[in-house]
Amino acid sequence: MKSKQEKLANLFINEVSKFGWSRETLLQCAKKQRISTSVLAKLFPSFEYDVLKFIIAQNNIQVEKNYNSFNNSRLKTRDKIKTIMELKFENNSHLKKALPEMLKFLLRPGNILMSIKMLHENSDFIWSLSGDKSNDFSYYSKRGLLSMIYLATLIYWLNDKSEKDIATKNFISKSVDGIVDGVSRLKQLSILKNLAENFMSRYASKRTS
Repeated sequence: MKSKQEKLANLFINEVSKFGWSRETLLQCAKKQRISTSVLAKLFPSFEYDVLKFIIAQNNIQVEKNYNSFNNSRLKTRDKIKTIMELKFENNSHLKKALPEMLKFLLRPGNILMSIKMLHENSDFIWSLSGDKSNDFSYYSKRGLLSMIYLATLIYWLNDKSEKDIATKNFISKSVDGIVDGVSRLKQLSILKNLAENFMSRYASKRTS
């Protein structure tokens, strides 16, 4: 049985594409489900911010469950990262229509620091689930680069019309190959620059379309 949080979050996701990722949208969804403002504040104390955190947490739980459901110990590190990223997008398929509004919300000036923190936590989840135990400089460089790859993949996925998102899977594969198994610092910076430019150009075209 779905919890009140899950039911409300699902309704919110369905309404976001029409009304935006906002507190007002969440309040209207709560009203439709006859949830008072006081109860809503207990379910999601920071309202639309906590809905996003809840969705990410639920996705991580499902991804970890699916990833551990098969023998992944024989996979190379790069293949573990690719598999986990593919699982994250497969389990987020219901969010695709809401994604443009979610990105607009995350890219608001007041939300940038929160967005960076969430990206880092997301990358740390992926690397940790893959078994990464690095604690030196590579810990930060791996997560920083994977954050940019994940962000660029979000935009790529949003525009992907291929069957079973095969184009997104290919994009993930090529991107991950560039950061695993000790690429040079210069090459890392080049990858980071190219992905950032890719992200900005795609987001700009999405806003003007």
